[in-house]
Amino acid sequence: MKRKKILEAVIIFLLVSAKAIAGDLPGIPAGWSDGFVYDNGVRIHYYHATPAPGKPVIVMVHGVTDNGLCWTTLTWKLQDSYDIYMLDTRGHGLSDPFMPSDNGETLIKDVVGFVMAMKFEKPILMGHSMGAATVMRVGAEYPDLAKAVIMLDPGLPRKEGNSLPPAPVKTKKPSSDVKNIPSKDNLAFTMFGEPDVLAHQNNYSFDDLVKKGAKENPKWSDTDVKYWALSKKQYHGPYSDAAWQAMFGTMRTEGALAKIPVKSLILKADASPDQRKANEESVADMKRVKLVHVDGAAHNLHHDQLERTVKEINLFLSGL
Repeated sequence: MKRKKILEAVIIFLLVSAKAIAGDLPGIPAGWSDGFVYDNGVRIHYYHATPAPGKPVIVMVHGVTDNGLCWTTLTWKLQDSYDIYMLDTRGHGLSDPFMPSDNGETLIKDVVGFVMAMKFEKPILMGHSMGAATVMRVGAEYPDLAKAVIMLDPGLPRKEGNSLPPAPVKTKKPSSDVKNIPSKDNLAFTMFGEPDVLAHQNNYSFDDLVKKGAKENPKWSDTDVKYWALSKKQYHGPYSDAAWQAMFGTMRTEGALAKIPVKSLILKADASPDQRKANEESVADMKRVKLVHVDGAAHNLHHDQLERTVKEINLFLSGL
């Protein structure tokens, strides 16, 4: 019964994706392309910015509920100097759903498998949020893979024990209880839930999502808002408790940051003086790590403060 329910949800996702392609939704930016690789048991979808042959390769990994196109405005600023690839994490965008056998290593292996499949040599890895945790762990667990690692607002180790809080536990709710279905009136959105709840969210009006995104994020550009809205219509996982734990198991980063052997940049959202001090103390002994707080930026700092984000990334990369 559980397998049948997951299969039904996958079919719903495919139908929603087909509708998105046919509908009046934002497409790929001019000069870009996209494709798939078969990697670690699934198809991973990716976007390729305007090709820059001979330039250093950057592989970008987004956060929970986003997709590869959520990197667009940042990529536009970097694509003349770098050959950029933006992944759709499994369970996101146009990549395949989570599998029953997935675990906390799966998303790490997806990135490594993509780099291997594309035959990249020493790419720069960049991630945001869950994607930042992903590239942090890739940098630590596959020390010969990357040239550098850039992390946008990752969780940082605590000074006590150098550990992060445990992954959240999914609370299963009966799908028959209509009170648990997000309301279309306020476009409530959840990262996890029963398959019918997640599919329900995919049916939100794109225009309504754009209005919501613009209202809640006044610092974002129209492009950022539109691709954010598209990503919410495409988000399709995790459908099960096991997949939820696999996805958040990715963010078990204890000890990873200190093990990265290459230069690393961490851009953190704006924070109180006490929190800034705690962040700085958490990386104080890591000589290869540069930490910068981005004034005026919340979690999506590359949307809130694009120019400052670009400046810090370019400054870091110029020193490699």
